[in-house]
Amino acid sequence: MPSTAPLHPAPAVIKLLIADDRLVVREGLKRIVTEPGLKVVGEAATADEVLERARATDPDILVLDLFLGEPKIFGLMREMKRGHLRCRVLVLNVQGEDPDALRILGMGAAGYLSKDYTRRQLIEGIRNVARGASYVSPSLAAAVITRFSGGKRPRDAALSDREYQVLRLFGSGIPFKQIAADLGVSPKTVSTYRSRILGKLKLKGNADIIRYAIEHRLVVTGTKAASRRRKSTTDPSAGL
Repeated sequence: MPSTAPLHPAPAVIKLLIADDRLVVREGLKRIVTEPGLKVVGEAATADEVLERARATDPDILVLDLFLGEPKIFGLMREMKRGHLRCRVLVLNVQGEDPDALRILGMGAAGYLSKDYTRRQLIEGIRNVARGASYVSPSLAAAVITRFSGGKRPRDAALSDREYQVLRLFGSGIPFKQIAADLGVSPKTVSTYRSRILGKLKLKGNADIIRYAIEHRLVVTGTKAASRRRKSTTDPSAGL
């Protein structure tokens, strides 16, 4: 599995906080990580619970499901930084698509495992992240190397979270009105975001936005319901 070199020894016992809005998933993860050297010190089902339990239990690793229902993952990670919480974040995506993976890693997540991860890979990821290393699924390795090589930030890193959302949706060919409905804003507001995207990414028009989204693996797939499901994980406006 792709991993950077460790920076320090892992703790003798790695303390884990498990976050997922589904009880059955949390119970399953707790069974998976039952082995010497790992200890689950808490679990959370909402963003508020993540922050509360992280402060109370001081975990080494937050194992965070990408589709945790209530929290908006970008906003949650910002809140953790603002609160100076020391735990490192290992994100799990059990749903399928990984278009947000690189942005999540760029925001400071230490690891990211895609839907095809195995028990061995999860344990390996936890232990590597606990040693100060980064850890990603093999399917993401090449993209991570390309996107972050040479210390260069991807152009879309300059976008706000909302602009990034609109980039993904518009670049996937979703009409203005549907984007506006999904995000709870007016079509005029979506048009404003589109103009900012063009300026910040130095693009000329709609075709360029679509091309950029495709080339950078940012295209949204699936139904309108899937689009709304994606909104629930990345929309920072709804707050924590």
